[in-house]
Amino acid sequence: LAREIAILKSSGNQIVLVSSGAKAAGFGYLEGRRTSSDLYMKQALCAAGQVQLMKLYENVFDLFGERIAQILVNRDDFGDRKRFLNLRNTLIGLIELGLIPVVNENDTTSTEEIMFGDNDILASMFAIGWQADLLILMSTVEGIVDENGQVISVFDTSRRLKNIENSSWGTGGIKTKIRAGRAASASGIRSCICNGRDLNNIERFAKGDDIGTVFPSIESPGARKTWIGFLSTPKGSIKINRGAEGAIARGKSLLAIGVEAVSGDFSEGEVVSILSVDGSEIARGISNFTSLEVDKIRGVRSDRISSILGHDCAKVVVHIDNSYRI
Repeated sequence: LAREIAILKSSGNQIVLVSSGAKAAGFGYLEGRRTSSDLYMKQALCAAGQVQLMKLYENVFDLFGERIAQILVNRDDFGDRKRFLNLRNTLIGLIELGLIPVVNENDTTSTEEIMFGDNDILASMFAIGWQADLLILMSTVEGIVDENGQVISVFDTSRRLKNIENSSWGTGGIKTKIRAGRAASASGIRSCICNGRDLNNIERFAKGDDIGTVFPSIESPGARKTWIGFLSTPKGSIKINRGAEGAIARGKSLLAIGVEAVSGDFSEGEVVSILSVDGSEIARGISNFTSLEVDKIRGVRSDRISSILGHDCAKVVVHIDNSYRI
């Protein structure tokens, strides 16, 4: 793996490696010492293992004259816009220094509320945030396999899939890889799920070959909308009526008259989920009002908002330019 990455880097490519393995490395380092399944013990195991994992990467990349840097993140680093931009600037700095960033979830501080859940989602979010050209999700199979055992060359939602067991050491599985690939694809990133045991797949995909199961890139909606739709952490939700659903589907802003209910405690300028009548998330956007204000103006016409709130304010709850339709 280090050799393949070094070859690509020498050809002028900029590469980020997202790698799990801290838990397994910690178990090996502690020579199989019995541990409980409690969260604090898993975090301790990962804390010990992450050091060993980076030692391993440092040694193997050193064989090819490459230097590495460690980045440990959790979900909040993407969900908060300021922290996300700081993370992105750090990554840019590491690339300019000629280092290869090795990224992993910060398991020692992550709790269930701020976990990615698996490194496929982390890799996808990192690729989206970095505005990468390509994302390679490596697996133990050739790609996504349909119910007849055939590898699907280009992802198609209409194909029924074969159920594949997860790794005992990893998290997630083929379903999360599909989620990750589809999210990156929707953000303009050509992605694939391929067999990680055949490392030639890396260079071949980078050269434009179709490897494993490919998720073709879709035109990116832009950096701001991409962050809103895929990286932000909604602070609350706004449930809307069918009229507002139709307006959003047509690319319109969300008006107060279309709001039926408000949930959560959010401030002006924070991201909220926009829910359909049946409770499904259909969009995300930046609210022009606090949750208390939205509750006060729900169901009213735009020309009455200022009089109800007692001050001049926006005429829409979520502007189309500050939203992403899912």
